[in-house]
Amino acid sequence: MINSKCTIKKEVRTLARENKPALALKIAELRNNRNLTQKALAEALDFSKQEISNWETGLKTPRIAALSKIAEYFDVTLSELLDERLDITNVERTARVLATHLNSQITTEELTKITKFMDQFAHNNN
Repeated sequence: MINSKCTIKKEVRTLARENKPALALKIAELRNNRNLTQKALAEALDFSKQEISNWETGLKTPRIAALSKIAEYFDVTLSELLDERLDITNVERTARVLATHLNSQITTEELTKITKFMDQFAHNNN
C-alpha cells in the first residue's frame, strides 16, 4: 500500500510540473539563469522563501507590486515577465489605455517620444 501511495504522489508532482502557469516557469527560469536559490531570491526581494516557492509551483500568483519588484530585479519588463505579446491589432487600444494613465502635465515632446517608442515596439514584434 505504501508503494502505491508513493507512486501516486510522484505522478501528481509530475502532472503539476507539466501544468505550471507560464509566469511560474518564467520566475523559476530567471532565478535559475542567475544561479540563485529560492532563499537568495526571497532575501533580495524581501519576500519569504515560501512565497517564491508558491509562485514557482503555480500555487499562488504574485500581486502586482511583487511582479514589479521581480521585473525590476531581473531587469525585464512586466510584459516579458508575463510573457505577453503585443497584439498589433490592439495598438490603438493600448495607446488609449496608456493615455488614461499619463499625467495631464505631459509635454508634447514626451508624448512624441512615447508614440515613437510604441511604433518601434510594434514594428519589432511583427
